[in-house]
Amino acid sequence: MRPARRPGPGPSRRMGLCIGLCSGLFLVLTGCGRQAAQEAASRPAPPPRPATSARKDWSWRPVGGLAILEGELASPAELVLEGRSIRETRFAEAGPVRWELFRPPVGETALLRTGSGQILARFEFVLPPPARIAPPPKPSARATSAIPSKRPHADPPARPPRALPASPAPTPDRAAPLPSPTPFLLPRAAAPAPGSGPWPGMGEALNLTRGPGGQKRLLLSFDGGSNAEVATEILDTLKARGVHTTIFLTGAFIQHFPALVKRMAAEGHELGNHTMNHPHFAPGMKRDPKWTKERVQRELLEADAAMVRLLGRPMDPYWRAPYGEQTAEIRRWAEELGYRHVGWSEGADTLDWATPKERRLYRSGDAILQRLRQRLDRDGDGLIVLMHLGSERAEKDRPSAGLGAFMDRARREGWAFVPASAFLHDLGKPAWNPQLRLAFLQPPAPAPQAR
Repeated sequence: MRPARRPGPGPSRRMGLCIGLCSGLFLVLTGCGRQAAQEAASRPAPPPRPATSARKDWSWRPVGGLAILEGELASPAELVLEGRSIRETRFAEAGPVRWELFRPPVGETALLRTGSGQILARFEFVLPPPARIAPPPKPSARATSAIPSKRPHADPPARPPRALPASPAPTPDRAAPLPSPTPFLLPRAAAPAPGSGPWPGMGEALNLTRGPGGQKRLLLSFDGGSNAEVATEILDTLKARGVHTTIFLTGAFIQHFPALVKRMAAEGHELGNHTMNHPHFAPGMKRDPKWTKERVQRELLEADAAMVRLLGRPMDPYWRAPYGEQTAEIRRWAEELGYRHVGWSEGADTLDWATPKERRLYRSGDAILQRLRQRLDRDGDGLIVLMHLGSERAEKDRPSAGLGAFMDRARREGWAFVPASAFLHDLGKPAWNPQLRLAFLQPPAPAPQAR
């Protein structure tokens, strides 16, 4: 027999229970809210948010050997400071900007613009500096042609690559290639901030294409890639006149022509890095993705390792990109290893490597030197000239044959020939000690053997 079912609460009782639960919940929530309000009242009020800085004009001031540029950007942009002897770049976020860089030469005038070409200010680096510098008026169509180009300089057309000889035939001045490079250590740490680290100013991505004016000086620089047909003649010309210059050598050149490299060092020339194998890092001035930071730095360090094995000391703190192909990113990678980039002045590639088969680029040896003389008369002060130690031309058509006469005439007219270090010094760049690079070039010490 099934038990009788107990009756549930009636409707009135259920309603009373619901009202009671709702009242209790309301009292709990009210108490929590009152407690939260009391806690909020007891906390100190947060400081007022600063108002967004008003847009201000750009100005600069000297601090020791630095120039401090200050201004404001409405949106993120690449900044370019470009003058006769300087070209500095950096990326800045929107808002107030403070840019520290080595102070340009006194009297230098430079434009500050964005990477898209918008001119922000015109600076005159005189002492004492003007208190504030207002943005210049928007240039008219007539003045547009005077605004510096967006590119750092108009490089000459990229020359066709010449393959390096795999096994050159031995000659009195040519030796068999050295053994494979000694292992070296690549830097693993992240790049320090600009101005820190072992090389002061590292990270500014310097691209020296012209020296400061006012002293009638020029740099006759030479690249040694894979050939050396005119190297001895050029070294004889420089030695007879007591001129020390800057020569950029590939690791392949060092291996193939050790006697010439020893002579260059003994006669006091600066020896810069031209990479190991003269590759194309940045065709069209855009980095080839396959050339990563590690690969670019390895190209530089392998060339330097060849120098250490031959001379017992590293290269001087300069490098030149093969074919002139480089970017700010690549230049910063090289600066992590202690190399500043030294290019050449616009239109100052003599194209002395071109032979009659390159009809569009070819000029006779006499025509090359005549153009160079005209360039000195026009705007030669601070010029950086590119020439080469190799020439596949006929001997009678090599500009090296008339180089001595060109230099003698220039000296009579008051010109002086200097190395890259002289220009960098006068631009206020601190000297870099290449010996610090040995930490990247020497093999790791062997682990002690257990007995």
